[in-house]
Amino acid sequence: MFSKTEKDVPTVTPTASPERGGKSSAPSIISNNLKVTGNLNTDGDVQIDGEIDGDVNSKAITLGESGVVNGAIMADMARISGTVNGSITARVVELGRSARITGDINHFSLAIEPGAFVQGQMSHVDEQKLKPASNGAGQAKPALVAPEMDKMDKMDKMEKKGGESAKSLPN
Repeated sequence: MFSKTEKDVPTVTPTASPERGGKSSAPSIISNNLKVTGNLNTDGDVQIDGEIDGDVNSKAITLGESGVVNGAIMADMARISGTVNGSITARVVELGRSARITGDINHFSLAIEPGAFVQGQMSHVDEQKLKPASNGAGQAKPALVAPEMDKMDKMDKMEKKGGESAKSLPN
């Protein structure tokens, strides 16, 4: 009556994984009552409603209104409605009205809803410069070629080195 036979044992069918050529059907979810300390790396999608103290590297990232990332975000697509204390590097960045970003944003495409807060520098980067690069664990992450420094940054560096002052530079 209570004994299990071979017929009663459930079978586990592995889901398709990206490295096997299959597609993942559901995103990995960090719920709002979960705090993760450390980096997250995945070839799939991730939805974050909790808190991450570390970098997040994913194909697509959705950061919910209650989500917090204290670290860098690297993705092909980043939808942000929560708080990011760190840089965002993604081909497509969408900031919702409740987004709070303290850090730089490197993007090919950027959309910002009214009400979003950004404190940092936004840099448009050519799509070819956001090439996938291996992060050592087999996952792809965007490799950013930094844009040229603007004239003010060059002048600041020259002044600190004791070189030509800003007064002698042409306007």
